[in-house]
This record gives sequence, C-alpha cells and structure tokens, in this order.
Amino acid sequence: KFDSSRDRNAPFTFKLGQGKVIKGWDTGIGTMKKGEKAKFTIRSDYAYGPQGSGDKIPANATLVFEVELLRWNEKEVTHDGGVFVKALDRRGTGWRHPDKNDEIMLKYKGMHNGQVFASNEDFETIKLGTDDCVLPLGVQKAICKEMKKGSNAKISCRADYAFGEVGLPGKVPANADVEYEVELKDWNAIHDVSKDGGIMVKCLGQLDTYGPLCDDAARVTLTVEGKTHPEGVVFLGPTEKELTVGDGEMPEGFERGLEKIKKGQNAVITLKPQYAYGEAGSPEQGVPGSTDVQFHVSITDVTPTYQLQLADKLGASEKRKDQGNTYFKEQNYERAITKYEKAFKLIQYEQGEGDDAEKVKDLKAACHLNKAAVLDKQGKQEECVAECNKALDLRPSNVKALFRRGKVYTEQNRIDDATADLKKILDIEPENQAAKRQLAVVKQKQKKQDQKDKAVFSKMFGGPAKPKPQSQSGADKPKSAAQEKGGAADEDIVTLGEDTKIN
Repeated sequence: KFDSSRDRNAPFTFKLGQGKVIKGWDTGIGTMKKGEKAKFTIRSDYAYGPQGSGDKIPANATLVFEVELLRWNEKEVTHDGGVFVKALDRRGTGWRHPDKNDEIMLKYKGMHNGQVFASNEDFETIKLGTDDCVLPLGVQKAICKEMKKGSNAKISCRADYAFGEVGLPGKVPANADVEYEVELKDWNAIHDVSKDGGIMVKCLGQLDTYGPLCDDAARVTLTVEGKTHPEGVVFLGPTEKELTVGDGEMPEGFERGLEKIKKGQNAVITLKPQYAYGEAGSPEQGVPGSTDVQFHVSITDVTPTYQLQLADKLGASEKRKDQGNTYFKEQNYERAITKYEKAFKLIQYEQGEGDDAEKVKDLKAACHLNKAAVLDKQGKQEECVAECNKALDLRPSNVKALFRRGKVYTEQNRIDDATADLKKILDIEPENQAAKRQLAVVKQKQKKQDQKDKAVFSKMFGGPAKPKPQSQSGADKPKSAAQEKGGAADEDIVTLGEDTKIN
C-alpha cells in the first residue's frame, strides 16, 4: 500500500479530464456511477511510466486501486466533508448570496435514503439563524455560501450538519445523512445597524444591480410611511420626501438605517425609542413616549456622496462635526465619535486647492482633535495620542493637539515627551496658562521621581541610613502655601490644566 484517502478519512477531490491525476484515473473514473465501488488495474503507461514516482512507486510499475465514487459536480461547503452542494439547472442571477440572519423565500424537499421527510408546495419565507429554523445547519450554510437569487441545488449533509444524534423523531433516525433539493426565489436582507437591535433594517428583495446606497450625506428622494410598532397606528404619510442623509431632518435611527438601502429598493426600518422619538415621543405627530416605531420606505432616487462637489462635502462634514460636538457636551461619547468619524470620512480623500486646501486640512485636524477629546474621556490613552499625532501631521503647531498629547504623556509618566510638547506650546503661545499649569505638574512629578531615585541609590551605595526626625503632630506641622490658601497640597494631575474644549 502506498496511499489511502480512507486511512486519512479525507475524500480525494479532483477535476476529471484535465490531467490532474494519472491517465488511468481520468479514464476509469469516467465510467463509474455515484456510489459505485471498483478495482482499477492500471498499466504503467497509464500510470507513472518509466520514471515512477518517488520512493514508493518504481519505474514501469502496474498499479492497483480500490475506488469508491462518492459524488461528482459538487462543491464542498464546510471543508471537512460535512456539506456538499451541487448546482442543478438554474444558476440564478446577480452575484450576492444570503447572509446567515436573512429571510429567504425557498422551496425545499428533504430526503433520507430517497424517502421524503419534509417539503413545501410553494415558496415559504424562512428566517435563517434561529433556533426554530426548519432547515438544518448544513443546508443553511450551503445556501449562504453558494446560492444566488433564482438558483436551485441539491445539498448533501452529514449527520452532524443535519439532525445529529437526536435525529428527527418519526422521520429521520439518529446519526443519519440527509439530502435537500432547494430552490431560492429571493431573500430579504436583515441588518442590525446599531448592533443592539435598536435599528433594524429589512431590505425587501434583492436588486441585480450595483445601484447606489443612501450613504451618509447622500441626497435621497423617497416615499415613507411611519407607524407605531406593533400597534400599526399611522403617524406619518405615506408621503414623498427629499432629504440629505445624516442632516437630522428625520430621527437618527431612520437616517442611519437608510444607509443600508439602495436606489430602487423597498425596505422596513424598525426603531427602538432611543433611536426614534425617545421618552418624550412626538406629540405633534401623535407618537407616545417610549414607543417603538416602524417606517416603510421606497427609494426612488439617490445622489450618492461621491457625486457631491467639494463645497458640499465640506458643508456636510462641518455639520456632522457640530452634531458630534452636541453629543460630546451631552456626554454621549459613543455617538459623538461616530459623528466625528462620519465628518472625517466625507473629506478623507479630498485635497482641494488654494483656500479649499486649507479648509480641508483644518477640518480634518478638527475631526482628529475632537476624536482625541472623546478618547481621552474614555481613558483610551494610546488611541488619543494616535489621533493627536494625525492632527499634528496636518498642523504641526496645533496647540490643542500638543496639549492633549502632553496631558496623556504626563499621566503615563513620559516626562520628557510631556515636557517637550508643553514647552512647544509656550514657544507658540507664551501666555498659555493651561500649558504653564500642566508643565508645573510635570515638574512636580519629575521632582518626586528624582527623590525616589535618590533614595534607591542611597540605599544601594550609601552608608547607614540616618534616623528620621520625630514627626510633628498635625497641629504643629507647618502648612504649605497651597494649604494656607485653602487649596490641596497636591494638585489633581488629571484635572489640572484640563482642556476639554472641542473645535
């Protein structure tokens, strides 16, 4: 024996008739049926000929193989031999596949040993990824990886990708392999935009085009109807609207949801109160406080962001920065940083000319600085420094960037780096009081560190320690100048000279 895929428990896969295997295999396998077992005796001129193969097969050797044809024209899905899919007569359209949490419209027939145990007569809407999904895991995986809109296929699942050790009582025994014949009509893409279930978007059906998305700052024409959910009380429309995504004309969750929808598509956007009308509701529209709402939208036209002129992009970027500042002042740091990121993204690849070039640089630097302010509040020091560095790449003498970086360096005990940043500020603005105060903190930290170092070296290399003078009672201790004025003896490093202002 010189080789055995059975011993490796790994079926051997190859393309027939393309010279990927010896000539005897290409010829012999082509005569077999699925499930058939055969014994091949292959003369050397149909094997490895006079040169042989390595140390195991000598020259001019006749070879004998025992072969079982498991399947053909099937694509392995799981890469462990657990799930195979074979395309049938409909290849489908487009290039997309369903996602693991989408809703699919499917006809199916499940079989075990040729006996049907599950089927439907017409297309059924099935939610993938749920515990009660009627399709076994292997079928779901194959559909998501290989099937397109309008395609059909046969899917073969090993028991562990089907119904496992339990089986399907009364229909499929334990540890049984199964086959499914399926036809995928279409699917609804499901997006959890906020990642907490607060902004859910269901795009109804798939378009076979690259139609533009309603991305942030895009100008969109749409028809919309708003209802309370699940009661279904209409509070808006149906009405046609023209809006700029992200400008705040509609609730935040609505505009964030639009970013998942393409021109020509219908969709449903479902919002929790915190992404809709909040605890207050919308009395003028008749929406009670703390109410879930649902919008049915149809997108008729989109002018995507990449088609906007630079002046429009600058205006939209400035507006998102200002929205971020509002969230920052409300201490809603996650939403603030999202707005700053959107503001930067709008002009990320813009350069501009003349005055516009300076505007682009200033706005990019402001986005980085405001992100740094959020990250500082969140205690993300390294990320804060990274944003300050980006701002300084654009504006090397930016005082706020130097101060915020110097403040983080102070907290990290990077005394030399902090000193360099703060002194540079004073070179630019000699009367900058925040920098002066922070530099005093740095010097105090340096003094304390020097005293500690001196004590350590004294113990290592000095003589016997001198007795400490007797401590004075609290009443007899002399007060520091700061204490005489009612201040703390040691200033709070975090708050001293703190610059929380945003651009």
